[in-house]
Amino acid sequence: MTQDSPARQFDLTLELAAPKEAVWKALSEAPEITRWFAPEARADARVGGEITWSWSGLHDWPMTVDACEPGKHLRARYASSVDDGEGGKRPLFIDFHIEGRGGSSVLRLVHSGFGPEADFDAEFDGISRGWPVELGSLRLYLERHAGQARHLTWLTRELSGDPNGDPNEAWRALTGAGGLGAGEGVDQLHEGAPFDFTSADGDRFQGSVLRCHERELSGIASNWGDGFLRVGIENCGGKWQAWLWLATWGERDPRLDALEQNWSARLATLFPAAETAGA
Repeated sequence: MTQDSPARQFDLTLELAAPKEAVWKALSEAPEITRWFAPEARADARVGGEITWSWSGLHDWPMTVDACEPGKHLRARYASSVDDGEGGKRPLFIDFHIEGRGGSSVLRLVHSGFGPEADFDAEFDGISRGWPVELGSLRLYLERHAGQARHLTWLTRELSGDPNGDPNEAWRALTGAGGLGAGEGVDQLHEGAPFDFTSADGDRFQGSVLRCHERELSGIASNWGDGFLRVGIENCGGKWQAWLWLATWGERDPRLDALEQNWSARLATLFPAAETAGA
């Protein structure tokens, strides 16, 4: 990308079978945010207030609210990783626009401020990969589990070795027979396709795909109470990590304790000499 290229923004519109009031709460109230997005959140949704999304010490995302029209528009600003040449960082912006149509809504997300410079590439690529997955979680929560507490089983493991090495090998190990048992065809799955696989530890996952992207799969796990399953190999801050994530809602599934133990041991087996973290 050259300096003459235009600025970039990520723009996604999502139809939701939920009233706009519920969508607004899911975006602006901390307890609701933690039911579909970050495990921890603080939210003061007023102009000049702050909203922070947190992933258990692995990543904090603090923002300042620049615009707030309850039920209609929320705009937040935060510092990018790119220097502004004056001792600070160039800002990035997230806009949520909501329109209500009876008992349904249309949510438009615009993530902007990315310059054409290569310095912005990693951040832009990251949010372009992440938002479709996260908004899939939002839709699942609002349409099937609205108002219910979320139970999150989430483990990550930093991969040892060269951070610039081939992550595809790690993905094949994670999804292969010695890992989740998803099979070689996992990369060809498409939105709406059924899946049914049993991990090396005997944990079975059945459901339908929400999104299948490079080294990442998310879907609705029907045999886990229509939970949100996410599996991936991601570059986080220049370090490759394996992610295993299952969110369930309502009454806590008694199988989750065993699943967490299995996932922790499996990641340690697949990726030795690395570190495991999670919630």
